Amino acid sequence: MNIMNKLFLVPLATLILTTTACSDKKNTSTNSAKTTETTTNNTAQGNWKAKANELSSANATDIKADLIQLNLIINHSNTKAIELRDEASKAKNAPDKIKQILVKSHDTQAEVQQQMMGLNLKSQEVQNIRTQMIDNLMTANKLFDLSMKSDFNMTVPNEEFKQLTQRSIAIQQKIAIELDALNTQYSK
Repeated sequence: MNIMNKLFLVPLATLILTTTACSDKKNTSTNSAKTTETTTNNTAQGNWKAKANELSSANATDIKADLIQLNLIINHSNTKAIELRDEASKAKNAPDKIKQILVKSHDTQAEVQQQMMGLNLKSQEVQNIRTQMIDNLMTANKLFDLSMKSDFNMTVPNEEFKQLTQRSIAIQQKIAIELDALNTQYSK
């Protein structure tokens, strides 16, 4: 893949990494109907702005319930991210197709962000991960906006784009570690 495709796919990669790298664990007790219900009924009216002192801490019941909600969204978005990744690999060096895929990715990111914000979580631990994921989705939105500007040069991205990319990667790595640890600890 040439540099143009690598740089152009950063916003798409943000979605893919935010979702697929964060949760390899699937909640086997959930079905696609529940996933669809969760993804269509959530709106940005959840408690995503709740402060730590308003939520429980080290409460296994709350953490497990919150992880189920969060993992439903993640698993649903994993499917979309994989489809977009496959489309992107088929697009190869076709900038118009890549732009269309980026727009689809952006729409998916907006949907995931709305669903994340719509959750009513009870635990500080999962709330912390959710706010990081929302922060990363907002960063991905900035990357998307920059990549869609008419003066954006795919072969030589500006400093802001590079910094946002590095920031997104760092957030993704932190989320992956924390979410995997919680899923491992509380999926027993």
